[in-house]
Amino acid sequence: GLIDFRPPAFYEGLSNQAYKSYLENPDRDMVYVDLVHDKSPMGRMIFELYRDIVPDTVSNFVKLLTAKSEKKYIGSLLHRIVKSGWVQGGDIVNGSGGNSDSAAGGKFPDENFAIKHDRAGIIGMANDGPHTNGSQFYITFGPAPWMDQTYVAFGCLIEGQHILRDVENIETVNERPKRPLTIHDCGLLKDAL
Repeated sequence: GLIDFRPPAFYEGLSNQAYKSYLENPDRDMVYVDLVHDKSPMGRMIFELYRDIVPDTVSNFVKLLTAKSEKKYIGSLLHRIVKSGWVQGGDIVNGSGGNSDSAAGGKFPDENFAIKHDRAGIIGMANDGPHTNGSQFYITFGPAPWMDQTYVAFGCLIEGQHILRDVENIETVNERPKRPLTIHDCGLLKDAL
């Protein structure tokens, strides 16, 4: 028989090249969100955002994710945890969950409802009704088909499902974490590698 003489480093190189090409896909953005609960790091979640399907929504989210100005996700709270539902955050105004302001200021319209809420880890824009998207977002804990025609989803969790499960199990009072759950760091994954 034939013997494969290619060293493991060859396969590792092919794998790294394929991963790099995947990360550099111009139709998709790969982003990370590092969470801290009560001053204890929870870990990193990585999301794939569908710029090819909802470009304006993804652009708004990425601007807030990478911003260094006052309007940014870094340091903001995930203020609501609905067991078997979703976690919600992104009130960059005062963290209470009552405000939402887009990267450009104000609200922006629903782009489309093409991405379905068919599994855990779908990320989308929280709103106060039609065409009221701002900065608040949610991440589902499971399938939520009732959200499909009401909320604009724009990506999915591809790494960090265990962190999402840990978030769902955080102790709450009236759907609010008893201890602060914050975004410690976030941004484009290619900038963090």
